[in-house]
Amino acid sequence: MKKIQKPLITIGLLIILCFLPACILFRHYTAEDGFLGLIYFGQNFQSAALPEVKEIAPVTSSQWGYDGQFYSQLALRPTLSDEALVHALDNPPYRARRIGLPLLAFCLGLGKPAWILQIYALLNVVFWLVLLATLYRFVGFKCVRDWLLVFALLWTTGTLTSVERSLPDLPAAVLGVLALYSNNNWIMAASLLGVSGLVKETSILSYAAIPLKNGLSRVALKRLIVSALILFLPLALWLIYVHLRLPSGTEMGIGNFDLPFFGIMLKLWNDIHMLVNMGLSASMLDLAKLFSEILCPLSLIVQAVYLLLNPRYKSATWRYGIGFVILLALLGESVWVEQLAYCRALLPLTFSFNLLIHEHNYGYKYWVWYLLGNGGMCGMLIYAFI
Repeated sequence: MKKIQKPLITIGLLIILCFLPACILFRHYTAEDGFLGLIYFGQNFQSAALPEVKEIAPVTSSQWGYDGQFYSQLALRPTLSDEALVHALDNPPYRARRIGLPLLAFCLGLGKPAWILQIYALLNVVFWLVLLATLYRFVGFKCVRDWLLVFALLWTTGTLTSVERSLPDLPAAVLGVLALYSNNNWIMAASLLGVSGLVKETSILSYAAIPLKNGLSRVALKRLIVSALILFLPLALWLIYVHLRLPSGTEMGIGNFDLPFFGIMLKLWNDIHMLVNMGLSASMLDLAKLFSEILCPLSLIVQAVYLLLNPRYKSATWRYGIGFVILLALLGESVWVEQLAYCRALLPLTFSFNLLIHEHNYGYKYWVWYLLGNGGMCGMLIYAFI
């Protein structure tokens, strides 16, 4: 593809790229509360919230809020030692597994509640910039296809949802991408992937991206054992600690998993049926949202099909995403409710797909895969800005 050589064009594209995150920050910022609007504290959970949250954080107009309100309170009590935290979380064992981002906010906030909450709200923006810098360093912004990759990763619905609602999905996925570009430093790659598991436990599906030596030599076996310890031991120890600290409860999110492909097929059936019944009586906005909800799962199916049709066992990028093809098949009805949920759950699949077609496909094949795989992944424009 044609190279982009003029600096002014590059600067202009960077400005366009940063426009959506800037809009998100501007939309949720107030002089009184800073960026706490990104966390979405719901009205129904206000009475059970931690005392600092009641004092500092604004309550949104949303009745239920969103998941970030629970992870931000983990950041205030990362040791899980306060009984009040149990009442503040909707599902303590489930939320507490994802300690990575809250712990980082606690450390950077130096234990001060106001600082911790503001830092937690903005950590996704930091990881968005880290991903941008990583792509610049290892891919470069030299031609059109490079920019198409950048926009596909940084403007996709899962990425922007994580930024807009202060969720662990983008940071976990970015840590995985950093592992891919660790220059075959297997200890660094394993460490990054291990930390990503503490940020979000489904990151274990990308652990296969670890660079390992071929063969069954003593060195290869030693590397495999050490890598396994680095990958699994931190998460395993933390899960044991959670089990000992918190009362037993629903360990999994309710309805998160189902029979293979049942969730996505039911979602498409219901949305298509609803679209037919709505007809021309619905508003353009409602039609756009529903049409987007049909296109988005189809794009994710295209991404999964690409990985299945093009197995590249020696590629860390392929191994990084292939586990999330399995996750796509097993996700349950509660996740498929809206793309703000399932796109971020499958963010590593989207990242892996786009990195692979950028590396291996050219000409019309590239364009076909790119358009089909990303055509439905811009629903955040409808949900957040219309």
